[in-house]
Amino acid sequence: MKQGNMYWVESALSEEQKAVLKNKSLNACILASAGSGKTRTLVYLLAMDLASGIAPDEIVAFTFTERAAEELLARIHSLIKSNLPQASLEGMYIGTIHAWCFQYLLTQSEFYNFSAMDELHVDALVSRLYDYLDLESNYERVYPKAIDKFLADLEIYYNESLRIDEIPDKVRPSILKLLEVLHQNKLLTFGGMVKHAIESLQQNGPIRNLRRLYVDEYQDVNPAQVALIQAMVPPECKINVVGDELQCIYNWRGSDVERILAFTTDFANVSKFTLVDNYRSRPPIVTFANDFAKTINLRESTKEMKPHRDDIGYELIHWFSLTNEQEQADTIAYIVKEFANRGIPWNKMAILLRSVIKWGRPIVDTLTERDVPVQCPILAKGGEFINGFLVPLFDWLRVERREPKNAIEETEFEEKAAILWNQLSRWMPATSTEDIFWKGLNHWLDLVDTKQNEAYNVRGCLYDFLDECGIRIAPDEHDLMIGLGIATQIIRSVEEIHRRRLLEQGRRSPRGVVSEVYFELLRKQEEFGESAPINTEANRVLVTTVHQAKGLEWPIVIIPMLAKGCFPVRQRSHESTFPREISKRYGTSTEDERRLFYVAITRAKERLFLLDPAQPSERARSIFLTEQNNASHIVITTKSDIKPNTWKISKEDLRESDPPPRRIGLADLLIYVECPYEFGLRRIVEVQPSIGEELGYGLGLHEIIRRRFDAGVRWQEEVIKGHVDRHVSLPYMSEQGEFTARRAIANDLKKLEDIGAFAAKTESEIKLEVVLSNGVIHGIVDSVQINEDGTILIRDWKSSIHDRFLSRYEKQIQFYAYALRHQGKNVSNAEIVDISESAQQNRIVAHHVDISEHTVERLVDALDEALVGIAASTFSPKPDGVSCGCCDMYRICAVRISHDIHQ
Repeated sequence: MKQGNMYWVESALSEEQKAVLKNKSLNACILASAGSGKTRTLVYLLAMDLASGIAPDEIVAFTFTERAAEELLARIHSLIKSNLPQASLEGMYIGTIHAWCFQYLLTQSEFYNFSAMDELHVDALVSRLYDYLDLESNYERVYPKAIDKFLADLEIYYNESLRIDEIPDKVRPSILKLLEVLHQNKLLTFGGMVKHAIESLQQNGPIRNLRRLYVDEYQDVNPAQVALIQAMVPPECKINVVGDELQCIYNWRGSDVERILAFTTDFANVSKFTLVDNYRSRPPIVTFANDFAKTINLRESTKEMKPHRDDIGYELIHWFSLTNEQEQADTIAYIVKEFANRGIPWNKMAILLRSVIKWGRPIVDTLTERDVPVQCPILAKGGEFINGFLVPLFDWLRVERREPKNAIEETEFEEKAAILWNQLSRWMPATSTEDIFWKGLNHWLDLVDTKQNEAYNVRGCLYDFLDECGIRIAPDEHDLMIGLGIATQIIRSVEEIHRRRLLEQGRRSPRGVVSEVYFELLRKQEEFGESAPINTEANRVLVTTVHQAKGLEWPIVIIPMLAKGCFPVRQRSHESTFPREISKRYGTSTEDERRLFYVAITRAKERLFLLDPAQPSERARSIFLTEQNNASHIVITTKSDIKPNTWKISKEDLRESDPPPRRIGLADLLIYVECPYEFGLRRIVEVQPSIGEELGYGLGLHEIIRRRFDAGVRWQEEVIKGHVDRHVSLPYMSEQGEFTARRAIANDLKKLEDIGAFAAKTESEIKLEVVLSNGVIHGIVDSVQINEDGTILIRDWKSSIHDRFLSRYEKQIQFYAYALRHQGKNVSNAEIVDISESAQQNRIVAHHVDISEHTVERLVDALDEALVGIAASTFSPKPDGVSCGCCDMYRICAVRISHDIHQ
C-alpha cells in the first residue's frame, strides 16, 4: 500500500540520515559512527519500504542478536501503528542470521526434524565424543584439554566456508566424524546452519520473492555469512548494510572487518553513506574518540564523528595514574561516591574492564566495603554460589565412594565429608541440619549409584536437593539468581546432550553425566559469567566487560586497568591447527584491542575516567594512554585538579532517552501476569527449569496435526504413519519409548480423522502481532475453523488438559480472539480440544472458553499493564494457588505458598 505524504519520515531524520533514504543505487553501505542514530535510520528505511508498496514477506532484516531484533521489530510496529495504520508486518523476517538459516533449512526435506544447538551444547557434545573423535591422539592432549582447540578448528571451518579438503590432514578425520554424528542425529550447530543454507541456496537458487535485505552490525559478519547473503539474494534485491568498522570487536569469533570496508567489491552497484553526527557524547569525548580512532589502521579514513551536543566548557575526561590496583580501586570508590553525593544515581555509572574475572575483584570488594551497591554477579554472590556450592557438590557426586575397609579409610571419609559440609552449610538456613543435608545428598547419590533414569534429570535432582536443604531464592537476591541462571544453562547443555540418544554412541552413566557437569562448570562459568545479563534498571554501579557494554551508554564511564598486558592484552595467535594465512584473524592483536578501547570510550555521555595502576613504572602503562599523552590529547589528573563542576550533572542530562516499546511473546507475558517473580527467574536471569517427563511428545503431536491441516486432504493410516516417522523425533526417550510414543501419536491422529476433526475448512499456525499502548505482543494460534456463515471458531489443541494450567490456556485463547477481531474477523466461539480424551471417547472433547467482549478487554488491559511492569523491571512475587500450582521455579522460590498446592 503506497502512502503519498511522507512528511512523517522527512521530519524525523537528520539530513545525513535522509540521504540514505534517497539512495538511487541498488545497494547501500552505511558506515554509522557511535551514537549516530543507526537504529533509527534502519527503522525508517524499513518503514519507507512498506509505505512504497514492498510486501512484508519480501523483506528480511538480519540483526546481530535476538535482543536487537526484538527492539527493531517493536520500534517498527510502533512507528507503523502511528503513521501507516493499515499496513501489515505479517511475513517480514527480523532476526539473526542463524535463526533465519534454521527456519529456511526446516523447509527443506533433508532437514526435517533437525534440532538447533548453541555453543554450550556443541562443547558438551565434543566432550561426550572425545574418545570417538580421537582428540587425544590427534591433538596430543588428554581429556578435556583438546576440546577448546578442536572447537577453534571447527569454528574456522564453518566461519571461513571452507571445503573438507581445506581442513589440515591432522584434524580432518575428527571434524568429519563430528559432522557425520551431527547429520545422523539431526543436529545443527550455528556454523552448520549457515554452511548448509549456503549449499542449499546454491543448489536451489536464491529466495525468489526477496526484494529487500538489511544487515545490521555488518562489521561483525564472517566470510561464510557474506557467502550466504550472496547466495540468497536475487539480482533485483536491494541490500542495505549498516555498521561501524571501528566497532568490530569479535574478530576472535571470525568477524572480518575488511568485509564492510570492501562491500563495494563484494557487491555491485553500491553507494556508500556515512552517519557521523554523534548525539550521545559531549564534544571533548567525541574529539578524544576521533583522535584515538586515527591509531586504528583498518578504518574508513573519511569518516570522523561530529559532536551534535553542546560543549559545556570544562574538562570531562580525567586520567588517574595510581601506584597499585588497590589505590586504583580506592580512587574508583572516591569517584562514584563523589557523584552519588551530588545525587547522581548509582546506575548512571559503569566500570568497563577488559576482563572482569581477571581484574575486577579488588574493585568490587572495595566498592562493597564502602557501601556502594554493585552489579557484578560473577564476582558477587552468584559466582560464589557456583564456586562455593555447586562445584564442590558435583565434585562429591562424581566420585564413586565405597564403604571404608578400615579405620584409616573411615577417618579419611569423615574428614572429606566434614569439609564438604563446612563448604555447603553456609548456604543453608539455620533451620536445616546436617542430617537433612546428608539425607538429601545421599538420596541423589543413590540415584547416581544405581543408575536410575531419574538421575539423568540433573536440574530436577539439583532443585529437589536445594528444596530439601531449604536453599531458596528470595526476590532481593539478584546476584544469586544470575549465578543460578549461569549454572543451570551450563548444566542444561550437558544434561540434554548426555540424555539424548546418539546413533551408535552409547549414553554415559549418570555418574559420567554429573562428572561432565563438574568439568563444564569449571571450564565455562567464567566465560559464560562475563556475558551475564545486565539489568540497566537496577540502581547499582555496573562492573562489566567492554564486550558486554557494546550498544549501551552511561553518563559516567570509568575504564581501569589500562596497563600493559591488561588493556591491551598481549598479542597472541589463535589456538588453531589451520595455517596462519587462514587463522591469523582469530588471534588477538593490538589492532583488535584498539577497536575494543574505542568502543569503551564511546559509551560515555558526560564524563570519562581513565585509570592505570602503573605510576611506579611508566613502561607498564597502556600504550593507549602513552600515545594520547604524547600527542597532548590527555594528561594525568590528580584529585585536587578536578573542578567542582565535574561532579555535577543536570537532571536533564541524566534523563534516559525513551526506551523502545517492548515486544514479547504471549506465553511469556501470561507468566508475568500470573507471577512477575517467576517471569524474572525464567526470562530475565534465565534459570532453566528441569526437563519434562514427556520429553517432546506434545510437540511431536502438534507438528503432525499442523501438517495434517496444511495438507487439506484426508490421510489414510499408512500416510499418517509415514508422516509420523518423518516428522516426529523424540531423541530423549529410549528407543522403545519413542516407538510407543510414535504409535500413540499415529493412533490419536487416526481417531481424530475418524471423528471428522479435520473436516471443516481450517487455517493453522496463524502468527499474530498486536500493538498495545505499552508494547507489542506476538503469538501463534493453533488453528481456526471457518464456519459456513463466515464466523470463526478458535481451536487450541492440547495433548491433554491439565487443570492447573487451564487459566493460562484460557487467557491465551482470549487474547487470540482479541487479535483476530482486531484484524476484522468475526470470532464467534473458542475452545481447547483435549486430544487424549477426544481419541478415547471418539468425539471432540473440548473446554469452552469465554471470549465475551468484557472478558477479553479486561485481559488486554491486564496485559498492557504487565508490559509496563516488565519495562520498569518490576518482578515482585504473587504467590497463590494458581501461580504456585503451575510454576516451574516452585522448588527454589523463597516466597512460595504451601507445598500442598503443588502436589
